[in-house]
This record gives sequence, structure tokens and C-alpha cells, in this order.
Amino acid sequence: MKLPKILDSAHVEQAAALVNGYYTKTYKRGEVQTGARFESWMGGGDASEVVNTITADDLIAVTFLSVEVPAPAAIGILETHKDKISELLEQIPADLDLAGVSAENFAKTLGQDSAAVQLWRLLRQSDAKRWGIGQTTASKIMARKRPRLIPIYDSVVGPLMGLKNSNKQWSAWHEVLADGSGLPERLKQIQEKSAVAHDASALRIMDVVLWKHGKNLAKSKWGAGRRD
Repeated sequence: MKLPKILDSAHVEQAAALVNGYYTKTYKRGEVQTGARFESWMGGGDASEVVNTITADDLIAVTFLSVEVPAPAAIGILETHKDKISELLEQIPADLDLAGVSAENFAKTLGQDSAAVQLWRLLRQSDAKRWGIGQTTASKIMARKRPRLIPIYDSVVGPLMGLKNSNKQWSAWHEVLADGSGLPERLKQIQEKSAVAHDASALRIMDVVLWKHGKNLAKSKWGAGRRD
């Protein structure tokens, strides 16, 4: 796929400014943008003591990204399916970057028979009556638990990555990160130049850049429409 220009080598400074703005923006009462706390809330979803379980704090953190976890889903995740979720999380590496997944190991790590896909299906309730977790919310829950390996999918970032839905999201992100174009190193540059989010994963930095860029594009189009 073709990488959005905001992530090419000529736009590192601009991308860093987007990241800085995302993490430093405050509102009239002084509070920061809630999304800036998503990955760090209560020590993070991949902290050693909670790395293989989805906690109430994880579900709270997800709401910082403007989605809700319906009550039936919260009960199912935190109680009914807790043991199964932990079993699957134990099989999904917490210390592996998506860019570091080899082509030979992609199927094992993120392919159709992987624990990651099984967890995705469980969160979505693909094999049972749906409980209100859509593709965006599911991706945010998984990104909270495996921030180095699982990207966020939403209606802003997805189209910029050439995606119509979440079906091929992981392979699309893996393709641009592992194609030898230097994107992982560029994301590190963007993070350093932003002077914020020092503990954020490369995937989270990439997500923030794309999301802010996509929102700015939408505002520009809307503004142009208004002037016309």
C-alpha cells in the first residue's frame, strides 16, 4: 500500500508537531485531551502485573478514545470470559513490535488461527450474540493490552491506510512497517522531536499522527465547503 505523505521523510517535523499537539492540548478548565492518557492510565495495559488480563482500568482507558464498552460486554470481559481472555493473552507476545514480526511468523502471530484473532473474535462475539463491541472498540482494547503489536482501527485512520474495514488491518500496518522503507526509525524520530509521549509505542505514535492528520484534512474539506 502507499503510505500517507504525512509519514514520509519530508514531513517528520510536521508529524512531530501533530503528536506534540495531541499530548499537550488543554481545555478551558485545564484538563488534557483524554486520549493523551490512554496508554499510560494506571500504569498501562501491558504492565507486568496485568499484562495477561483485561481489567476495569483497561476498559476505562478505552473510553478515553471516545468509545463506550456496553455493560453486558464489560461483564463478559471482566467475569464470564476472564479466564479464556487471559489464556489467549498469554499466547500473544507483549514484548514484540509489529515491525519485528517476520513474514514467516506473521501467520502464527497475527494470522487467522492465531491467539490474537481468537481474542478479536471473542471481543467482537463473532461466534455468539453480539454484545456491542464493534471493530473500533475491539481494536482499542487490544491495543491497550498489546500496544507494540496491535494497531488501532477507526473511521479516520482506516481510510488513510487504504482500508474499508478492519479485515486486513494488521497485515496493512505490518506491510508498511516491515517493507524496509525506514518507517519504524522515522516514527522514533517523530517521537523524539515531539518531546512528549516518551513511553508510547511506535504504533501509538503512528496512530496519533494519522488520526490528527485525518481530522485536519476533514476540517479543511468542511471549511472549503463552507466558503463555497
